[in-house]
Amino acid sequence: MQSATVIPRAPWGRKRFLTPLPILSVVLMVTAMAAPGLLHMTVTILNDTNLTITAQVQNVVHPSGPTGKILGIVTVTNHASTATRITVATARIQSLASATGPPDGRLDTNITIAVPLLVPAGAKVTVSFSGPFSGNVLKLTTTDSFLITPVITWTSIPSSGSPQGPFTYSQVKICTGQTSPASPYWVTYCSNA
Repeated sequence: MQSATVIPRAPWGRKRFLTPLPILSVVLMVTAMAAPGLLHMTVTILNDTNLTITAQVQNVVHPSGPTGKILGIVTVTNHASTATRITVATARIQSLASATGPPDGRLDTNITIAVPLLVPAGAKVTVSFSGPFSGNVLKLTTTDSFLITPVITWTSIPSSGSPQGPFTYSQVKICTGQTSPASPYWVTYCSNA
């Protein structure tokens, strides 16, 4: 009769491999609970018959501040029958003490996209952005108001003939957040300031 060879258990055991998984899950869950809406905030920067530009915040680095970074995507939709070349695209976003109050310092950021950006007629283009911020984003709520100060410059490029423009949009807006059951994003509704 042959004797069976016994293989000893590894000194670290199984538990050592599995222990970090629940800890990592709890860390991720607490991070998402701290500011769930902030990771998916959408701000309309420009919305007219020719051009719509929205910025969607997707992540916040160092949300408790006093400084950090906001990361996301900007979607540019060209409703015109001509191509549009954007040459300047920035927006300052400041949190307000109330819907009509002054900036309160909880969020002050400038977002900028890389230009020039060519958007064909009738097309939608999405580009990423990142911008530094000051303040404490964790103190924001989904019903807060924001002062949006955009500077957008573009030129219309017809298929034949000379380009038209440049045109500049700099209408300051106050945007108030509202949660929408139909959207997973914190969507702001804006009016001219």
